[in-house]
Parts: sequence; C-alpha cells; structure tokens
Amino acid sequence: MTPQPRTRLTTVMHSPTRLAILGVLRHVQQINFAELQNSLELSTPELSRQLGILEKENLVEIAKFRERRHAVTRVRLSPAGRKQFEDYLDELRKVVQADLE
Repeated sequence: MTPQPRTRLTTVMHSPTRLAILGVLRHVQQINFAELQNSLELSTPELSRQLGILEKENLVEIAKFRERRHAVTRVRLSPAGRKQFEDYLDELRKVVQADLE
C-alpha cells in the first residue's frame, strides 16, 4: 500500500505565511526585506519571525549589508530550499489531486 501523499508534506512550509514567503521567493533571485514585507502585507516582527524559522531549516538565506549608509537585508531561497519547496509543491499537488480508492 502506497503511503497517503499528505504524510510527505513538510509542516514547516505548510504555514500560510511561510508558504506565501516561499511562493514569492520562488519567482525571484533575491528580494529586499522591505519589498517582501510590502508584497505580503506583514509587519516587520512577523516577517522576521517567519524568516528566522525558514532560515533555521536552511530553506532561505538572509544577507545583511550596508548600501549607501543604509542597512539592507536581502532574502533568497537557498539552493536546497528551492529543491525542497519544488518537492513540497509536487507532493501538495498529489494531495489535492488524489483519487479515492
């Protein structure tokens, strides 16, 4: 018997907020924190918290540096995170397209 597809979903990606973050990052090479925050309409503390969770799981990479005297934070999917997210989406498709047996 084949395991039910839902058992292969990674719960860290299943949060609606984290799923939205990963969805945005999937379509860009990298993005400034402020742009990501504005596009998702999240508060600074909430986006920081969610990115911290994703970074701890090695799904995203966060780079902080100075640009013309201003602190800039850029976020991107890590190479492993991109692969894991694509795998997650494949499994999610299997869940929502599953036939009853």
